[in-house]
Amino acid sequence: MTAHLTVLVSLGVAVLLSPETLVLGLIMACDRKAPRLVAWMYAVGAVVGLAMGVAIGMFVAPASAKAPPTDAAPAVHTWTEFTVRAVIAAALLVIGAQRAMHALKDAPIKSVEAQARPEPEAGHGALSRLKAWFASKFGGHIGRELPTSRRCLRSGLLGFAVMGIHPKCIAISIAAGHQAMHVTDDDQRAIGLAVYGAISMVPAIAPALIETARSGACASIKESVESFMKTNGRWVSAVILLGAGAYVAFNAWNNMP
Repeated sequence: MTAHLTVLVSLGVAVLLSPETLVLGLIMACDRKAPRLVAWMYAVGAVVGLAMGVAIGMFVAPASAKAPPTDAAPAVHTWTEFTVRAVIAAALLVIGAQRAMHALKDAPIKSVEAQARPEPEAGHGALSRLKAWFASKFGGHIGRELPTSRRCLRSGLLGFAVMGIHPKCIAISIAAGHQAMHVTDDDQRAIGLAVYGAISMVPAIAPALIETARSGACASIKESVESFMKTNGRWVSAVILLGAGAYVAFNAWNNMP
């Protein structure tokens, strides 16, 4: 259990250090009309997105993963199990390598406002249409006079998108769900998932808690938090993702059919 819990904690910290999740949550908590409600809806959407990723990881795990091997029923590793582990390991390693390269090159991170208002592109592919759709739906969220219900709905959708659609967060959640299924004891598996969820949800829930405890505080700390996360978040998350990816890859290689 110790090794699995270590991996789950590491994956949770990698999500914790995502600047996009925290900064976007702080922006939602700066809403002029209903900051607390909008911030909590963002957190609820993030919880749903995180749960979806974990559920996918648990679903793709082999049914025999949580059953300890015995003399009567020895462990039988299949190519499907190896492929799933290899894909998860590759995703973690690629994302970790990308973040390490960006940190090494000191590449600038676009602000959330800039990402919400992308410049028009000449392409006409599916990716361009998807970006245009997000720009039309979410681009005018900041500063627009919208009904409270629509503000809450958009905030919840943004929370779901940042946790359930963002390539890095969804890949990490799938890896966490898959890793948790290899814990044989149900209570320990629940504890591991609870620890992962608690750590991962800090950047999404913290803005709502801060705004609830002290109205207007999120606006004053947003810039400093964003600067710190941009400076230090990439290196730490890169090391964690590379380590977790290497661990999953080792298990895949060690249990190859």
